[in-house]
Amino acid sequence: MSLNVTGRPGIDPSVTFLSECTLKLCSLDYAVVRYVPSFGGNLAVTSIFGAFLVAQIIFWIFYRTHSFTVAMCCGLILEIVGYCARVQMHFVLFTSGSFLLNIICLTIAPIFFMAALYVTLSRVIMHYGPHNSRVTPKQYTIFFITADVVALILQAVGGALAETASTLDGAKTGENVMVAGLSFQVISLTVFIALAGEFLWNVRRDRKILQATNWAKGNVERPPPDARGFKIFLGAFVLATLLILGRSIFRVAELAGGFRSRLANNEVAFMILEGGMVLCATLLMTAFHPGRYVGEKWKESGWGIIKRSVSLDLDKYKYKIEEIDPHPRPSDVYMRPWPLQQMDVIHK
Repeated sequence: MSLNVTGRPGIDPSVTFLSECTLKLCSLDYAVVRYVPSFGGNLAVTSIFGAFLVAQIIFWIFYRTHSFTVAMCCGLILEIVGYCARVQMHFVLFTSGSFLLNIICLTIAPIFFMAALYVTLSRVIMHYGPHNSRVTPKQYTIFFITADVVALILQAVGGALAETASTLDGAKTGENVMVAGLSFQVISLTVFIALAGEFLWNVRRDRKILQATNWAKGNVERPPPDARGFKIFLGAFVLATLLILGRSIFRVAELAGGFRSRLANNEVAFMILEGGMVLCATLLMTAFHPGRYVGEKWKESGWGIIKRSVSLDLDKYKYKIEEIDPHPRPSDVYMRPWPLQQMDVIHK
């Protein structure tokens, strides 16, 4: 039943229930947000996410990156639904249906983009060598996607509690649950960034040892033809991750003060730090689609890799490279990671 607002300050005498309110008849103090959401801005963002969704489906047809595409499409669909709800809020500001849809969809959508980043990292690990990673690709995927599910449940439940509560205490409880879910998401993403950073650092050290080994053996060395493109792809991957982290930190700060706080009712901040951040991240994940750089090797998820109890401190180990061809041509020596089957790890 709609709230009876007869005789309240800022309410036209002709209005009995809140559902009858319009901007001409009722003050914005009674609206779900204290501003009128931009029709053009939200419609434009909706259209861009729709274009990204179409592009992701086209890339999937060509590259068959099933896990990445499913995660990206789920996130993009939620973004589209969330911004469609914001478009509707431009016209309907005094009922909570569209607002609830906007809050829940836009809060949980980036969780699916993070899942896409997790499955992409497992392929990057296989490209550079699992010996450089502290954990296996399978462990990465299971641990962080589980963390995503926990964050998703907390945020969805919190949003539902906040908007369906009949008391202020109930609404505050829902907001606190949402903040807890967002905070958990920030923590798990920070751990992911730390582990991925350590992996890339180990790859760098590994490459230096490979370069020194080839130089000592008198082999002419040159980068593989796709080295530059793959580095650009990795840069886009890192930037997209940081953008989603920045957006998540903003949402924690926004909702920590509640739905009626000043930050939660600042559309410019929302469109830049929520919409803008996620748009840029999904643009990078679409323009630099992993299928373009990983190709057929996307099928090598690394789930069959068993991590040996070997320290990642490369200074404690030496690597002996077995020659496949006893007379390799110098021009064919590329700076690629050592395949595991060609590498013996011997403790000094």
